[in-house]
Amino acid sequence: MKKKNKVITFLGQDTEFEGRLNFRGTIRIDGHFRGEIRSGGNLIVGEDGIIEANMHVEHMVVKGEVHGNIIAEKRVDVLSPGKVFGNIEAPSVVIDEGVIFEGKTRMYRARDNDKSVSLGGQEALEQEPPPRITAIYGIVRDQETGDPIRNAEVVCKGANELKTKTNASGYYEQINLREGKWSLVVRAKGYKKAKTKVLITGKGTHEQNFQLAPK
Repeated sequence: MKKKNKVITFLGQDTEFEGRLNFRGTIRIDGHFRGEIRSGGNLIVGEDGIIEANMHVEHMVVKGEVHGNIIAEKRVDVLSPGKVFGNIEAPSVVIDEGVIFEGKTRMYRARDNDKSVSLGGQEALEQEPPPRITAIYGIVRDQETGDPIRNAEVVCKGANELKTKTNASGYYEQINLREGKWSLVVRAKGYKKAKTKVLITGKGTHEQNFQLAPK
């Protein structure tokens, strides 16, 4: 009888590791990993997980934050509230609503005789440096109940003015923001408005959550 692959927590929360990772089966990372990952198995990045590496795996699920290029032999799933700053190459790529993704995707035919054939015959992406962006993201909630608020308007004012609305999960994001001071104002029907200031001094992601008080 063939044994099933077990899910193993390789890195728990508040742990860090740097190096080269090779494994079989399925591994879940909820800590901080830097280096290189190569495997014929499945890699899961939990919501608290942060990876700074180029990866070549069979199947990958991202719920946390990834800085690096991903090559998968079968499939890549980027699920909310996941964030990927890098290129993705796989036969099947699914990007959920509410994620942050900055990079390029390349679809190719599934491997034949252990060889991956990239459409267009271009070289693999693993040698390309992972791009990084500046983004502000967060969740807007009801101050009393903690429930997410849908369709709340989030206005970002700085070098220019940007507007967006929260989704069903109360999630919003603004990407490609310039360095400097940004004022954020949040309005929603039936709630008092909330505002704050964010100073962006470098590229990366900046989390800013809001709790709105009912009127």
